[in-house]
Amino acid sequence: MNADLTLLKKYITPYSPKLVIIALLTIVCSVFEAVNIGALVPLLQIMSGESDAGGYLVVYLQWLLSIVGLELNFNNLLLLILVLFLSGQCLIYIKEYIQLHLRFTFVSDLKSHIFKNIVASDMTYFHLQKSGDLINGLLVETERAGSGIYAITKLMSTIFLICVYALMLFYISVEITFICIGITILGFYLLNIILRASKRYGIEIVRNNSQLNEFTVERFNLFKIIKTASTEDLESGRFSDIARRLSYVNAMYGINGKKVEIFFQAVIFLIAALILFISVSIFKLPVALLLVFLFILVRMTDPLRTLNNLRHELAGELASFNKIEQINTKAVTARSIESGDAEFTGLEKSITLDHVSFSYEPGKPVLKDVNLTIHKNEMIAIVGGSGGGKSTLVDLIIRLMDPANGRIMIDTHDIKELDLASYHAKLGVVTQDIYIFNDSVLNNICYGSDEISPGRAMEAAKIAFAHNFIMELPEGYDTPLGDKGLKLSGGQRQRISLARALYRNPELLILDEATSALDTESEKIIQDSILNIRHKYTFIIIAHRLSTIINADRIVVIEDGRIVETGKHDELLRKRDAYYRYYTMQYEKKRTLESDEP
Repeated sequence: MNADLTLLKKYITPYSPKLVIIALLTIVCSVFEAVNIGALVPLLQIMSGESDAGGYLVVYLQWLLSIVGLELNFNNLLLLILVLFLSGQCLIYIKEYIQLHLRFTFVSDLKSHIFKNIVASDMTYFHLQKSGDLINGLLVETERAGSGIYAITKLMSTIFLICVYALMLFYISVEITFICIGITILGFYLLNIILRASKRYGIEIVRNNSQLNEFTVERFNLFKIIKTASTEDLESGRFSDIARRLSYVNAMYGINGKKVEIFFQAVIFLIAALILFISVSIFKLPVALLLVFLFILVRMTDPLRTLNNLRHELAGELASFNKIEQINTKAVTARSIESGDAEFTGLEKSITLDHVSFSYEPGKPVLKDVNLTIHKNEMIAIVGGSGGGKSTLVDLIIRLMDPANGRIMIDTHDIKELDLASYHAKLGVVTQDIYIFNDSVLNNICYGSDEISPGRAMEAAKIAFAHNFIMELPEGYDTPLGDKGLKLSGGQRQRISLARALYRNPELLILDEATSALDTESEKIIQDSILNIRHKYTFIIIAHRLSTIINADRIVVIEDGRIVETGKHDELLRKRDAYYRYYTMQYEKKRTLESDEP
């Protein structure tokens, strides 16, 4: 429980000013409510003909009315009750407005905070996370946490109001009030048994929400595989199983809330019956005070019921706070890439990898003692088998990760000394996994740059051989491309991706398996665009198809995390070693496919 309170305190502390305003409004509203109810005593006295039942309360009301020049009589008391009631309702509206504004501001801030932490984390952290789990935390659990914050503000207001009612009950009869409090405390103690179940169900809701989001994201990404494997019914059944489990725990959580209400109603009925008995039979309470006592008790029923319901809600929503804290903590602790201070203005001579090693998991090195120098305006091609460390090498040069051993030098600077923003601004990266945003062609090409220049975008598109097909689109560069750019062919999407990289006017242009998924014609177009600009940029090309890197200045062959060969295409073929083996395998495969064609 202490850990839960500490966690809640951490998240609500930044919103203390609004919480203080809510608390002050609650106090004022509670005082208005107290005076309103207190005015009932002399009102009932006047109606019933009793006297001296109100004591100091009547004296206080006489003083209050005298401030505005009014006497204590039936009409003025009714007027006082009406004015206080209307004023109280206005303040309640303001309080509710602030509470709701706080709730949705909290959710918005929390989502932004989580998203910022996730995107600021290292690539290694992101690769190890389940995207559905992150999406659930970002979109679902933040909403539940917002409900929890709202519950806390309501809880605060409710407790204030209950305290005011309790003080009024003490004023009427100390003995009867103590009896009521004793029964209530016993009821709250027994209620904790039900609330423990609410907390368990809350944890299950978070777990099942995560599973459902993970499953949905994964299956949507595998949509084509599901269709071609005809597993629609199988996957629908699996989805239904998870959805039913989530539905069950949500239902049990709701049923547990109803248990809280039913138990509370039983306690209230017991208190009311007991009060009637002891007030009349033992304490001989005057009718006016008894009626007011019962009226206060009835008025107290709603905040007490709200208090129990809020305890139930909060018990379930604590799991969401814990889930959010877990995501935030992991993302923040996985942030080892720190920016340096040296601004990167451009590559002058070379990039040098000096005895670089890297591993994702201890004891399983992906790169081992790599030494490589890449000269300015040189085209370097990196080839090798799957899992050999090619993409990892590029990720280290981009500085998405840092080497476990060794260092990477950019001219005379260790890469860790460079300001990351200025360094990344001079990089252009085109990957196999093309992503087109649901936006216009122009905004897709200009993505990540400070300014949007149609002229520069058009020049980049022309270099990437994309301009002609863009102009054939309905609205040219202003054409919306839809989700993931599905309105375009794979080759067209890849050319827009290349134009995006060129728009940045990069010093270093990295193509990571950029043509591996393209048809021969699209691949030829990309190759031609690269050849036209090869001496304007420093190129690093990772290629599976060796036909794309025949014209490279140097080819680097990586096997099992080590550089085993470097040289030009013809030189490496003459060596008849690793590169020759890869090239021969691809040539034989291509010849076999061609011979199989009708």
